[in-house]
Amino acid sequence: MDEVPPEQLFQGAMRGLFESLDDPYSLYLSEEELQSLTDTTSGQFGGVGLYISKDIFEEGSANGRKPYVKVVSPIEGTPAYRAGIHAGDYIYKIDGESAKDLSTDEVSGILRGPAGSDVTVTILRGEDITFDVVITRAIIEIPTVKWDYIDKKTGYLRIIQFTPYTTERVEEALKDFKRKRVDSIVVDVRSNPGGLLNSVVDISDFFFNNGTIVSTRSRIPGENEIFKATQGVLVSDKTDIYVLIDNGSASASEILTGVLKDRGRATVVGQTTYGKGSVQQMLMLGDSAIKLTMARYYTPSGVNIDKTGIEPDILVEEKELSETDIEDYRVLLEENRIGIFINENPQPDDSKIDQFISSLRNDGIKLNSDFLKIMIRNEMNRRLDDPPVFDLKYDKSLQKVMELIGD
Repeated sequence: MDEVPPEQLFQGAMRGLFESLDDPYSLYLSEEELQSLTDTTSGQFGGVGLYISKDIFEEGSANGRKPYVKVVSPIEGTPAYRAGIHAGDYIYKIDGESAKDLSTDEVSGILRGPAGSDVTVTILRGEDITFDVVITRAIIEIPTVKWDYIDKKTGYLRIIQFTPYTTERVEEALKDFKRKRVDSIVVDVRSNPGGLLNSVVDISDFFFNNGTIVSTRSRIPGENEIFKATQGVLVSDKTDIYVLIDNGSASASEILTGVLKDRGRATVVGQTTYGKGSVQQMLMLGDSAIKLTMARYYTPSGVNIDKTGIEPDILVEEKELSETDIEDYRVLLEENRIGIFINENPQPDDSKIDQFISSLRNDGIKLNSDFLKIMIRNEMNRRLDDPPVFDLKYDKSLQKVMELIGD
């Protein structure tokens, strides 16, 4: 009866088509969704270099939250970082227009743009300090790797995701570890959602002289392929490798874990991985695209881990929250109790933290003390421009690895 835009009909038909495949990884991508995915897989975009988030805000609430997008942290070395924008700042205006009530996607869309173009951002810092910053956009490389030394003989390498830049960044870390002659390397792929197949294959090659890294199989013969290691290694066979995994480790991170485990090159510690054992390809449709599952991948031992995941050699269980714990957790989040505490005590010592936990106990919050301390630690780190790379104090899986290294 009413006129319907052709684009709406087309998108509805495409989404229905892919839903009928019963495959969560085969999707129709609109122009906006394609742009977001392309930024992630390409590893770069034109912008200012900020991680941002939006608190839940209720008018008239007294929980310390504001109706503006908050800076989680600036990306080191980017225009926003050099302009002096800090974690905890709020985006108050953009080019003179109020940013009140804008979503993170809306703010992100406005801040992105061609490299070399300027954008004026008005920052709200604290309760009432506002100031303008003129930022020249640049090509932003999404950080994919962080690394440091746990001690003089142990290197820590966290791979956040696999993009075209990840191989180069991992190589930099491994070469430095080699120069410092570490005895052990901890490879952390927890909460790593995956990424590019060729990136994880190249990184796996740093650990092996020859042999299979991963294979892909499909009903279409042209999609069948065996990826093998080439001659030469960057990591000596004498270096002990430990891999940290959890249920957020998926796809490419499972390929790396699988080859290191299957070929006896690493000890795997943590929880069972997500279980995504398929490979997708992108097919363009004008300004939109489809992402289609083309093959399954198999570890060197011939196992497909789809829907089952990879089990660790050493399980480190995380205590699940009870219904009462979940209710207490919800109250803490809704009332922003941790955030208000850190606002009043930016760098609390152990005594201050214990006093705060005691006050929560008096209010009926019975969450485990370690869980509360981790929440406090995370809130403190959120406000740092350059937070610590690892946390040996509360990270049980990392603690277990250090026990193994010490034995």
